[in-house]
Amino acid sequence: MQPTLAVIDIDILSGQDELAREGLLENLGRFKDSYITPLWVNWLRERADLRVVCLVNDLARLDDFLVDAIRTVPGVRGTAAQLVFNGMVRSDPLMDVSFFNSAWDQRAAATVLVKTQPGQDREVYRALIELPHHQQVAVVWVVKLFHSPEADLQVLLLGERTAALTGYAMSWVRTVPGVMDTQLSSVLDWRILGRTEDFIALAQRFPEPPATPKRAKP
Repeated sequence: MQPTLAVIDIDILSGQDELAREGLLENLGRFKDSYITPLWVNWLRERADLRVVCLVNDLARLDDFLVDAIRTVPGVRGTAAQLVFNGMVRSDPLMDVSFFNSAWDQRAAATVLVKTQPGQDREVYRALIELPHHQQVAVVWVVKLFHSPEADLQVLLLGERTAALTGYAMSWVRTVPGVMDTQLSSVLDWRILGRTEDFIALAQRFPEPPATPKRAKP
């Protein structure tokens, strides 16, 4: 089975944010196993909760990772994992992420959860991966979550300013025909855990599809 991308959101008890963050980073720093590769940890702006993004090589071992590395951390109230089996990851902006070595990198980022109209799923996905180039915003990935009750697609955006990401989601993502609703979460901070070769493996696992040929003008 090909590797799976896992996005794990961690709900933290109020007042135990620093305890949970340091405990999680300690556990992940000690974690050495080929079945899961932690790529990064995010601090989420709106709730001070955490998000761990991993490349999973053995899905049957994911429960052990959740229990042993995450749910044992003091201050963790609960976890929710979204699994990605298909989608598109762009290598250039992803490599920008891999070089975020500073704990307080100035780049802004946001994830956009997208609910699509059933029956228009392929059209919406294709439209999102073909969104036009923007000078201040890069689309890192568009991945499929059709098995999730919360969303059908997830878009990861990277840019210079949070306002640019919000405007991009409003102007481009929410106006795609077939998009019923979106939910944007801002990323406050990053801690990169993966190696450069791990990010390359992620981009190779979820490659960009060939561009749709444009019709010649009559």
